[in-house]
Amino acid sequence: MTKTKKLPSNNTTRDQTRILVHPWTAIGALAIFAILFGAWYLANTRSGSGNENVQFVHIHGIGFSSDGRQLFVTAHDGFRVYEAGHWKIPDLPINDYMGYNPTDNGFYSSGHPGPGSALANPLGLIRSSDGGRTFTTLSFAGESDFHLMGVGYNNHAIYALNSSPNSRLSVGLYYSLDDGQHWQQSAGQGIAATPIQIAVHPTQAQIAAIATENGLFLSNDYGNTFTRVNDIAPVSAVIFDSETGNLLFGYQSLYTHDLVSNQTAAFPSPSISSNDAIS
Repeated sequence: MTKTKKLPSNNTTRDQTRILVHPWTAIGALAIFAILFGAWYLANTRSGSGNENVQFVHIHGIGFSSDGRQLFVTAHDGFRVYEAGHWKIPDLPINDYMGYNPTDNGFYSSGHPGPGSALANPLGLIRSSDGGRTFTTLSFAGESDFHLMGVGYNNHAIYALNSSPNSRLSVGLYYSLDDGQHWQQSAGQGIAATPIQIAVHPTQAQIAAIATENGLFLSNDYGNTFTRVNDIAPVSAVIFDSETGNLLFGYQSLYTHDLVSNQTAAFPSPSISSNDAIS
């Protein structure tokens, strides 16, 4: 779980794209948050070997492998994997994976390389199709660390909030439809609060959602304009269901939103304490 006593105050000023940037967005990793409580609980139990206590430092993202057999959790110091009823630390390169997003054939991420790595620091935008054994650097190696990034599960459309100018992008919200080779800036109109997390529709690249302390906002035009989904606030996490395309979101309780009927309903979820937030 992500510990937080209160949501951040909205005391930043808007940049030219009308998207607010705040340091708290560093916790905004894409998460399969319906199982986050289980991940936290199991992280505090013994691993399958019986002689190792698998611990987590700064959970940045969580998601299943494409076959559904493994649950990958990205921590500050690499991966933790839950498989066949046990937690383990896999024999994979140790990196700090920020902006981690699982997809149908691997994952996208940003962040920083681990000790002894030959990867650039920061990582920029990277992709792996073999579970994190090897990486393809797509863009901005040594330039950018995207803490707030969303990727469509099937279409691989990338949305990123760039908090510091690099060689090609100024500050603001951008999207790419070709693995980071070309980028378009989104106007981000309608967002009047600090973004916490970005989610991208699994098949329709033009649809994206942003969780904020003032609620959930949805765009149908590549992030140029956003409208508020309902009056539920704050919202600390959002994701699209990869099968139905419906939204899952929440702060201390979970909700589901049907994009066709435009109806929101409560979603069964574990109880959490008053100073916790779903991430």
